[in-house]
Amino acid sequence: MNSRASRRNFLVAGLGLPAAALATPQTPRAQPSRPASEALAFRTLGKTGLKVTSVGFGCMVTSDASVISRAVDMGINYFDTARTYGGGNNERMVGSAPALASLKWVLRNQRMGTTIPSMTDSDQLEENFRAMSEPFGAPDAKLLAAIDENIRPLYCRMCYQCSGQCPKGAAVPETIRYLSYADYYGQFALGREHFASLPPAARAVRCGECESCSVACPNGVHVAERMIRAQELFG
Repeated sequence: MNSRASRRNFLVAGLGLPAAALATPQTPRAQPSRPASEALAFRTLGKTGLKVTSVGFGCMVTSDASVISRAVDMGINYFDTARTYGGGNNERMVGSAPALASLKWVLRNQRMGTTIPSMTDSDQLEENFRAMSEPFGAPDAKLLAAIDENIRPLYCRMCYQCSGQCPKGAAVPETIRYLSYADYYGQFALGREHFASLPPAARAVRCGECESCSVACPNGVHVAERMIRAQELFG
């Protein structure tokens, strides 16, 4: 992933960023809610179709993850970051807030024996360790609700409740899931590897050749758009 693509395409929806907070942990302070009179304004981001707040968040000099969390809580949904910012640590810092909230959401379910988040270094270990002692709260719920709304047209939940079937035999849930490995987890090679493991007939389908898609997602995923992107990305 090049820095240009990274910088321009990172939204709060990017749950796949590693769960590492590189800023020094600080004691949370009570933050005032955004006044009801301060209405959010949204605009369409270029040709992407994504609705983003007219004021985004430039993260180049941000070093405190709590500021990111506060911005999300206020409703901002576009964050400009890049791997070159902060000596390569900025993207990870920006992604730490939603990752921590997600882990705390899982841990609040006492029926879960344990969780197994992926970790690649000690920073991620420290961040995930914090989740065991920090309860899931209202700020976390707001953060995840905002993320859920943003990723709704993009992220397959693997519920296998699609309505309709592809007459050409495309593996719809699997393909969109593998695309998530590349788009959200930064694991292009893993996504391509899984896509390559699909039956040849499924890999050969090209959704761009169809006038309309016979498959619909109950969660609002834009099936045809995601399938076309995956096919173009993975070959």
